[in-house]
Amino acid sequence: MCGNCTLPQVDQNCGERRYTELARPPWEFPLPNPRLSRVPAGSREAFLPLFLLADESAQQVQSYINTGDLYVYSSENDIVAGIVLAIPLEPDVVELKAVAIDAQQQRRGIGKRMLIDVLAELRDLGCKRVVVGTANAAIGQLAFYQKAGFRLLSIERDFFSPVRGYAEVIEEAGICMRDMVWMDLILQRD
Repeated sequence: MCGNCTLPQVDQNCGERRYTELARPPWEFPLPNPRLSRVPAGSREAFLPLFLLADESAQQVQSYINTGDLYVYSSENDIVAGIVLAIPLEPDVVELKAVAIDAQQQRRGIGKRMLIDVLAELRDLGCKRVVVGTANAAIGQLAFYQKAGFRLLSIERDFFSPVRGYAEVIEEAGICMRDMVWMDLILQRD
């Protein structure tokens, strides 16, 4: 890799590459003093535009917006850069249901940093495994999560359908979005 790219480090335990620390490219302007905070259920409507960046179905977003823990990544002067909604599936398993970075803050390494911070928080809270799903056509997101150490888990066919509030035909990168690709990451071994 060239010296201007964000480099993953090798995990000594398994040899997998994952983003454990962030090497910022020289052209990047980092978010000033980023902080991760939680927003309680019932006061999340202000973040609806970010939820809709993560999930195009308003019907789906409304069904889960007030569940789980909403982590907001912002600067010291309260500029919101991104969100992560973490929903418990089992006592030690969490799904990252909505992960989004504000369009003006994208391509600056903030998403990687936010994901690292959220995963560290979840690990500290005793979470052992994290699950995330993204569309089969979401090439950038598939790469993003795999670079962070997530592994392919399963495919849920025909997930993106009008029954769930999605348009009849959705295309991304010239690929028809039909299936949900599930991935997981082990945070702690038993």
